[in-house]
Amino acid sequence: MKLNYVIFLLGSFLIIFASNFFITSDDKEVSKNIDSKTISSQFSETEEYTISDETIFSEPAMDKSKIIKFANNNFNGEISLLGGKLVNVQLKKYFKNPESDEKVQLLDRSEYLSKLILKAKNVELPNDLLFDNILINNDKEVLLSAKFGNFEIRRRYLFDSDSFSINHQVIVINKSGQNFIFRLFEESNGEINAESYHNFDYQFNEDLEKIDYLPSESERVIEDINWYGFSKKYFLAANILDYSGEKTLKYQKKTAGILRTVLSYKTINLLPGNQFTMDSKIFLGPKDVKILSLYGPNLEQAHDLGWFKWLAAPLEKVLNLSNKFIKNYGIAIIIITILIRVLFLPLTIKSMMSMKKMQAKMALMKPKLDEIKEKFKDDKATQNSEIMKLYSKEGMNPLSSLSGCLPMLIQLPVFVALYNVLLYSLDLRHTSFLWINDLSAPENLFDIVGIPFRILPLVMGISWFLTQKMTPPNPGQDEFQTKIFQYMPILFTVMFWGLPSGLILYWTVSNIISIFQQLYINNKFKKMQGA
Repeated sequence: MKLNYVIFLLGSFLIIFASNFFITSDDKEVSKNIDSKTISSQFSETEEYTISDETIFSEPAMDKSKIIKFANNNFNGEISLLGGKLVNVQLKKYFKNPESDEKVQLLDRSEYLSKLILKAKNVELPNDLLFDNILINNDKEVLLSAKFGNFEIRRRYLFDSDSFSINHQVIVINKSGQNFIFRLFEESNGEINAESYHNFDYQFNEDLEKIDYLPSESERVIEDINWYGFSKKYFLAANILDYSGEKTLKYQKKTAGILRTVLSYKTINLLPGNQFTMDSKIFLGPKDVKILSLYGPNLEQAHDLGWFKWLAAPLEKVLNLSNKFIKNYGIAIIIITILIRVLFLPLTIKSMMSMKKMQAKMALMKPKLDEIKEKFKDDKATQNSEIMKLYSKEGMNPLSSLSGCLPMLIQLPVFVALYNVLLYSLDLRHTSFLWINDLSAPENLFDIVGIPFRILPLVMGISWFLTQKMTPPNPGQDEFQTKIFQYMPILFTVMFWGLPSGLILYWTVSNIISIFQQLYINNKFKKMQGA
């Protein structure tokens, strides 16, 4: 069983880390270069219309006096008149930690969403669009305007008091006597930090793509984006695109820790006396599936539960349903653990009995194995050949011990799914159990020389050590393997030290159940031997 635990845990971590790698690498498959001739096809065959990165991305220091504040029951923030971008957004009902009154900062001063950039043919427009006319400014609506001769650009933000979204419009008005040929760009900046789960997410071809690292390439381009935004583990600032025209998304590293993105739309040929309107919706809120589903058909994908989402989603529902009746997520996790172990109990007992029988056979064969090893100690090839002959004679399959891994391998998807539920479930955030004040985070009772002291990982390590002591080593197991198994509880206690308390609670309860299972198997096997 010791080997089973090692294989199970290593496999679990391999799947968890591999899933993160593949999820964050999928965007490479959909990246490609922009063809400037395609972009300029609506102008003329002999003339190219291109915009350099330096022009698009130029960003002066923000003038803090040129802002408009907005708020509703769920969030507050600011609109900068420089490009009409959203900055400094806070969520009113969510706090950084259970003991703090400091609200969650969804967009800080170094981050912003949807700065408007407009480039036109034969019309000089500034690199940084300044909306110097405020037409409407109240709790329900903000309407900004910038005029350039006979051309006017407007940005309208419509607010609902109880919504987590802002309805947004870009309006371009052509009051001249000639066609107005232009392109729109929306630039956003956000922090990328895999350790703190700060990602850039976008929905492409009905699949969620994650960027949790700063790309080494200068740029990438993704076509036909449905929504994109910056994710903060439990929260999301996203631009949901209602506009059905051709659009592309480009992103690249700006500075250390900051990702720069530009959404670009196809060229528009606006006739004299007409206006162009583009609608979108900006979501500023939690990654709660019930809430996300209200604001877009695919936005709920932002609550990403990994490869085994088909299993994680029902586990999350069972967890929430248990908490609904018990009113405590810690007890709900214990109940789920017991249910999972009961579900796999017949297979586990069968596997453990098979292991005990194999160990008993190996114990009987040990003198003969030792004799062969001593006789052919200088000839490993012959030694292995004679051992295999002995196995065949005694009707012993040396690979039969691997069958004991089967229950663990079957439980592996459950472990990975539950790992993602306990890591990303908003409902679990800031929930307490006994001395633990947040089951979605590691314990933090106090520090000893800068190292946080945590009780639950220690209890998990001790319970694992007891389980190990109750499981005798395989006969013939060499001293090196024995030492490895002895240090496994210490090794994995260290590995689990920084994981969410809810996950460690699950594993600790699972270990305690394993102790009782092992006692039952040992007692049953003794009776079988006596019979």
